Amino acid sequence: MQKLKDILQRPIWRSQWMLFSLWVLMIIISVGLHLHKFNNFLIYKFTFWHALDGKSMFENYGDHGDVNHYGPIFSVIVAPFALVSGRETSLDSLSLWLGVFFWHLALGLFLWWAIRRSTLTWQQQVIVFWFTAHEMLNALGMSQFNVATAAMILLSYTYLRRGSEMWSAFWIVLGTLTKIYGIVGLAFFFFAKNKSKFIMWLTVWAVVLFVLPMPFWGAGYVADQYAEWMASLVSKGDENILSDFQNISLLGFVRKIGYACTAGLDAYYDVFWRRALPNASNWWVAVWSDLWLILPGLLYGALPYLRFRQYGSLSFQMMCLASVLMFVNIFSTGSENSSYIISMLGVGIWYVAVPWKRSRTDLGLMIFCFFLTSLSPTDLFPEYLRTHWIRPFALKSIPVVLIWLKLVWEMCTREYNNPSQCEPLVTSK
Repeated sequence: MQKLKDILQRPIWRSQWMLFSLWVLMIIISVGLHLHKFNNFLIYKFTFWHALDGKSMFENYGDHGDVNHYGPIFSVIVAPFALVSGRETSLDSLSLWLGVFFWHLALGLFLWWAIRRSTLTWQQQVIVFWFTAHEMLNALGMSQFNVATAAMILLSYTYLRRGSEMWSAFWIVLGTLTKIYGIVGLAFFFFAKNKSKFIMWLTVWAVVLFVLPMPFWGAGYVADQYAEWMASLVSKGDENILSDFQNISLLGFVRKIGYACTAGLDAYYDVFWRRALPNASNWWVAVWSDLWLILPGLLYGALPYLRFRQYGSLSFQMMCLASVLMFVNIFSTGSENSSYIISMLGVGIWYVAVPWKRSRTDLGLMIFCFFLTSLSPTDLFPEYLRTHWIRPFALKSIPVVLIWLKLVWEMCTREYNNPSQCEPLVTSK
């Protein structure tokens, strides 16, 4: 054990060159994985080609296996990568591979830059990089834009903390108009030094980014696409409740277990593996509402904001950042394996950005989270365990739920302004 500690304490593991090499290696490996035959990348790039052709961005034309759920501005973001890869869909196409490579490279380096730009110290960043590297590989293996979403949420706080309301507002609005999740950046409003200026820039960027696609595709077309986007999100939310690859969240955990207990395990597996439709009369389909979890979650997550005296503390603000990064997955029916890069970034920040030394319990939670949340989709877990328990019952979400509950409790009970005061403000009798 002592030899292992000596090895881990060597400077090479904290070397920026070593970590950047690891990051780039994850990007290269992710291209080689080409999971699902680049299906997500095909969805993304064809938002550009469909917009260019004046077609709906939210229908399936057979050039990929699903439909787009990103906002109209996404067609502009993905344009350079769509142009590089052309309209090719065959894995034998060099242009497709080049487009995917540059897409993965841009996403991975964007997240690297966002973490390096953050208010975390280098020593804190080292832990975050090591902790999130595998989850980034999971996300990039699916060509997922969630990597950029995590970066934009982080940047929206970083720039606000640094006093740049303009750029903070930019990342919030851009994140919101691409994948809704970016809206959680509004939780940092209370930490803005100049709130009126912050609101002004939110308004300016909302107008600018809303109309940005219009010179390319036409105002009427873009307005129609925003309406279709909203409709597609509502429809997707209904489809996700018992989905096999979606709703990997606290909401999914509760609903899926409830359905399995009432309809029977075999009946649930038939629904989960798409062999049958859900029983529409089942209580967990017909009556249960996710609001019964979301509303208490919102109230519980909002409690720390009552501690006004803590607002000036960097550590307290960073815990708010960590909280919203976890919240977007555990309370969303749209959460999936690849979206957990967002929450794993939050878990890493939770562990390192406090003014006290983390306990063995906290370390245990981190290890538990890494193994069950990050490694559970891999072959390190037996296939039966993955296909019959972890995926069907959204168990990937549970470590993040536990850490989020503990995080909010810490924010309600601990002192962040004075690093020497590390004991809870309330004690049990």
